[in-house]
This record gives sequence, structure tokens and C-alpha cells, in this order.
Amino acid sequence: MTNKRGKSGQRGIKNVDPVQDNVLFIDQFEEDGKTVRLGKYRISHEITNRLAVIALELKTSRSALIREILIDFIKFYDESKLIGGERFFEASKTIQDWVQERNEFAILLKSIISKDHIMDLESKSPESKMLSQQLVVIAKMLNLTNKNVL
Repeated sequence: MTNKRGKSGQRGIKNVDPVQDNVLFIDQFEEDGKTVRLGKYRISHEITNRLAVIALELKTSRSALIREILIDFIKFYDESKLIGGERFFEASKTIQDWVQERNEFAILLKSIISKDHIMDLESKSPESKMLSQQLVVIAKMLNLTNKNVL
């Protein structure tokens, strides 16, 4: 075992970890009279305290909460990757990308509204007119959501 005192970073990590507060483990259990610790990580005491409060509210242990968070994050990430959705920890969108998406949504909204006008003029069925109006309302709601989220 090498002496790591006064040296920066862990073995294989060339930069110093800015969080030097707590060293925790994802899992810790007894096996054959020995304490087995898995998944060593460093974390600030503020996050540790907040995780402890959340774990208490959810009536679980802090390590079980962290395991569930990691499992759910992996599921979310894989699902987002499969459907082409946004994932965490990627480069943020440029303003140009944001404006382009906003314009595409505005064009879609105009198209839905114009189709609603065509449906009003050419359809004689009140059910189809009402369905068309409902689609316009949903499109306008999505437009507001899109404005607020983007």
C-alpha cells in the first residue's frame, strides 16, 4: 500500500477531489463477522445531512436511498438515450438550438390551428368539430409548457 499523504487525488485520478469532507460507502454489511464496505465515495457534509433527513422521511437507510437514487438515475439515463431525450450532464444547448426548437414548435402550432379552421368549415359533424377544438386547446397548452420549459 502506498502512502497517499500530501499527494493530490486518488490513484488513477489526476485532479484533486474538491470534496474532502466525508468518505462514505454505498453499502455496508456484516459477512462472516467482518464488515464489508462497497462503493467508496467522497461527499460534502451538507449533502450527507440532507440525504439523512430524506432517508428518515422515507423510512429507509441513507445507503439504501443512495442505491435507489443511482438505480433510478441509470434507468432514466438509459431510457433517455433510447428515445433520444435529454440526459443529465451533457453540454447545454446553445441559444441557436433553443430558438430553432421554439420556431419548430410555433410552426407546428400554426399548422394545427389552420387544420382546425379547415375542419370547422368543411365538417358537418359536431363531434369532429369538438375534437378539433380540443386538439387546438391541447396544442396551445403544450405551447405554453414549451415556452416555460425552454
